[in-house]
Amino acid sequence: MSCYIVRDEEAKKLKPNVMFGKVSDKAHISHAIDSPESTHMTAGYLRLVPGYSKDLESPVDEVDLFMEGSLTVTCEGKTFTAKQGDIFFIQRGTKAHFDTKDGCLVFYATYPLMQEAIDEVAKKLGKK
Repeated sequence: MSCYIVRDEEAKKLKPNVMFGKVSDKAHISHAIDSPESTHMTAGYLRLVPGYSKDLESPVDEVDLFMEGSLTVTCEGKTFTAKQGDIFFIQRGTKAHFDTKDGCLVFYATYPLMQEAIDEVAKKLGKK
């Protein structure tokens, strides 16, 4: 199907984020657009609860639109805070520290498919 719509109530059905078999109680995510609808990208919502703090290496190119709250990011020696209305881009392979004191809600879009990238990283780590 070349056109697809996900209604707000479905798109915002957030579930605990599971990455490499670990469930995070501080990150909740929806994959509103994912395989099989798209074979190239993932999009949905991400909510980080207050106190979320993590070092991550991005497995995908990602664009985030901040809808609520704020997120402080430290990357390559620079620190900035994204807040409502801001658009944030992180390139695949970038290492950064993410921290939110008040939590945030973000609409995200990634390329390639998030699960495809996670599976690729897991294979490199010998977890699949």
